[in-house]
Amino acid sequence: MAQTKKNVRWIAWIVSVVLLFSIVPGNAYAESPKNLTGLIQQVDELQQLADAYIQQNQSNAQALDLTINYIRSKRYTDFTWDMILGSVDTAFASYVENQSPHLAQLQQQQLITIKETGEQLDFVHLIAGIGAAYKGVAVVCTWGGDCIQLAEQIKGSSKSEEECIQALAPYFATKQENDSLFPQSDWIADLDGVNIGSALTKQSNLAEQLAAYYKQIDEYSRVYRFVQTQFGTVDTGDTASFRATVKDTFFNDSGVQLFLMSKEYITLDDEKNTVIVPSMQQPLNAVCSLMADTIGTLLQGQVVTVDSIQSAPTESVESNAISEVQTAEKGDKTAAAWKTPRFFAYGAIVTAVAFLLVLVLMRNRD
Repeated sequence: MAQTKKNVRWIAWIVSVVLLFSIVPGNAYAESPKNLTGLIQQVDELQQLADAYIQQNQSNAQALDLTINYIRSKRYTDFTWDMILGSVDTAFASYVENQSPHLAQLQQQQLITIKETGEQLDFVHLIAGIGAAYKGVAVVCTWGGDCIQLAEQIKGSSKSEEECIQALAPYFATKQENDSLFPQSDWIADLDGVNIGSALTKQSNLAEQLAAYYKQIDEYSRVYRFVQTQFGTVDTGDTASFRATVKDTFFNDSGVQLFLMSKEYITLDDEKNTVIVPSMQQPLNAVCSLMADTIGTLLQGQVVTVDSIQSAPTESVESNAISEVQTAEKGDKTAAAWKTPRFFAYGAIVTAVAFLLVLVLMRNRD
């Protein structure tokens, strides 16, 4: 009888310990973050791994490059992106897999919510755009490339520019994600990618830059900063002039020209000058005008001046922002652990095992 009571106490203790570990949140049970705050925390973890990898291997690589290329490596994979951003470091990818395999979810992340604004953006699209802007190839890899994709939907149209604008307007930066090749999530990713990437240096911590940017951004300041970066001082209320500025920036960009050549949308005229093929001229004019008109509407026709550009976040602001992200993420993980189905499953299993053990011991006692 005494031995039976002792066994019961031991089993109860073991069950309690197992139950405790089954409900404590940990990396083994990490789920994909539901908002941008959680992803920024993972980006911070990834760049810390990049720093460790560089030190351990005495590598000449930059932690920022390793971080960006790791995230974009599964979705932006062709040789063009390798030429712009540098080759993906497969050894670093293996290192991440061994150290923190849950970070692989960063590579497939698409729509994510910006907690501060409630907007959605395509996360990997954002990171690729940041990388391109950081390397000085922003236009073709962000808004310019997306404009080309949208224009292709009416390639060969015999409509005028204004008629093409009317045809494409419902699909430009639309909230209907599945109805367009240029949805709002890509629009926001393009603008934010340019704004963030243009301010990076080799020493930048990507997570800190992301946290500082999204802590203070809103729709107006996002567009204003984008215009400053891409078009300089302009009057967005002068429709004809601003449309012309956007077209000049687009068609004179060397990256856009190479891309259009690769798709055979640029040819030579009789005098050997490069010209856009007729099947794409008006559709491309139309998307550039849509770009200008959308910006003008969002800025309410304001004059944008370069000398009023916002200064880059200071180190203290960045550090405070990432600290807040880390604190919020810890709280989110703890709360999520108590809501996850895995928690209830483990609890049910442990309870069932304990119940069966007690029955067996009671039978032995009898």
